Amino acid sequence: MIVYKTSWILASLATASAFVPLSPRSVSNTFPQEQTKLQMVFRSEQESNMFDGPLALTKERDACGVGFVANTKGEFGSHKVLTDALSALDCMEHRGGCGGDGVSGDGAGVMTQIPWKLFDDFRSDNCPQPGVGMVFLPRDEERRNSVKKVIEDVCSENELGFLGWREVPVDKSVLGEMALAAVPSIWQFFVKAPERLVNDDDARDGFERTLYLVRRRFDVVRKERDLMWDDDDGEAYVASFSSRTIVYKGMVQSCVLPQFYKDLANSDFTTKFAIYHRRFSTNTNPRWPLAQPMRCVGHNGEINTLLGNVNWIKARESAKNNEACELEDLVDYESSDNIVMKCNTQDFPSILEPLVDLGRSDSANLDGVFDLMCKSRHRAPCALMALVPAAYMNAPDLADHPEITDFYKFHGGLLEAWDGPALLVYSDGKSIGASLDRNGLRPARYSITNDGSVYMMSETGVIPDLDESTITEKGRLGPGQMINVDLDSGEFKDNIAIKSEIASRHPYGEWISKERKDIEKMDFDEERFYGEETTTFAQSTFGWGLEDIGMQIADMAGGGKENTHSLG
Repeated sequence: MIVYKTSWILASLATASAFVPLSPRSVSNTFPQEQTKLQMVFRSEQESNMFDGPLALTKERDACGVGFVANTKGEFGSHKVLTDALSALDCMEHRGGCGGDGVSGDGAGVMTQIPWKLFDDFRSDNCPQPGVGMVFLPRDEERRNSVKKVIEDVCSENELGFLGWREVPVDKSVLGEMALAAVPSIWQFFVKAPERLVNDDDARDGFERTLYLVRRRFDVVRKERDLMWDDDDGEAYVASFSSRTIVYKGMVQSCVLPQFYKDLANSDFTTKFAIYHRRFSTNTNPRWPLAQPMRCVGHNGEINTLLGNVNWIKARESAKNNEACELEDLVDYESSDNIVMKCNTQDFPSILEPLVDLGRSDSANLDGVFDLMCKSRHRAPCALMALVPAAYMNAPDLADHPEITDFYKFHGGLLEAWDGPALLVYSDGKSIGASLDRNGLRPARYSITNDGSVYMMSETGVIPDLDESTITEKGRLGPGQMINVDLDSGEFKDNIAIKSEIASRHPYGEWISKERKDIEKMDFDEERFYGEETTTFAQSTFGWGLEDIGMQIADMAGGGKENTHSLG
């Protein structure tokens, strides 16, 4: 049997017409038109006359490149973890979007452990690990100083000892024309934990919660002081604010990132882990803040249930009782814990920036909800299991693990699934991992070596000089599967191991059997409730057409279940 090749037309292109995969300058010379004829999948002696577009578009496989490198040996990790991640990021260039100038990109970035050796000037014996903010500020000096004053004031109001500013060393000469026109002024600021947090736990969760809540205060105060500008130099964005993790990212290509951020080439930049991401924008115009990783998540794919997810999060938040909440006290350990666990933080824009907003990208909204859950005593893998569940019903690999299916059943009544296709790489600074949504339409592979290093990537072969003989385990993520690495112990757990551990923490099955109420089928009168005229008026009022009634309502009424449609 003869098998003929077929061309694949990309499912999505960047919304900005200037952004296409790879540099457009070489398209006409590298891919002559006569080589782009569509080859038929059936046997035929006749040459096809169908032209399926430039091969630069139809032969590229692009959907963001993402992955992580982790090795937990040493107190502060090593610089090799970072260089391996940057090399892997460089090898993901073909999965990203490139600007019309040939140099700018949809976005590239890394999230790492805070490089404490690099920030020795801001550390002391009584504050060995301060909170570090990475912030994009306006280029205009007057505007920049005004926003800086807001950040300093909000930190002081919430008892964070302000330790100083550091201008991030960058080389703007490596930027493309488009990135350079929009590049912000990039700074870092350092804060000391409030003295009232003497009862913080060993993991400094109380400090992290205060940093999280204070970050959501910055834009509120900016609006109060009329410091919001609607032009190309009006953005102020906090890329990260934590005592555990930091994000370096920008509207650049992969190879440009370490050239632009000089810190990334400094041997004092050591870390136990690094998440890397090369962006291909499908539903938003490229901007510096939209580069990834976000504050907790690096995301390859789309959230196709976004509108429903955002609306349901708003509804869930508004259902919370704020009578016992003290939203003004973001410092006290118990108070901050109460705010993130029990209080509505969406609908009080005079105090906190809203949790979700359709003006943000799908990745940013998912990251915001995931961040809140991680601050609400959920471990990172637990939060992602609840947000992006597997297809657990009748799953063969879960047949011997009822605790996992009970976990999914329980959380299915609390949260609506954020469905992709999506590959998500995550870290809260305590663990790092990756998870594939239940559609399973994004590649994800991993390798573990005998020195304890874990490499996860969209494609194999992106880690330079990785000796095959040193690999002790390798695999790939299937639909709904997850891997996780504990950044303290270095322990690696596969899909069943991490999910069983999370699901065994509470008796979800017992809770379901005691509290769940199943609705039985009911008998209905065959007699019509409304007359013809009233029914037609009601249907038109709610936007029902003949197609809705004939294809959806009739099918649901006859089959007794929600109908399924195919766009094909």
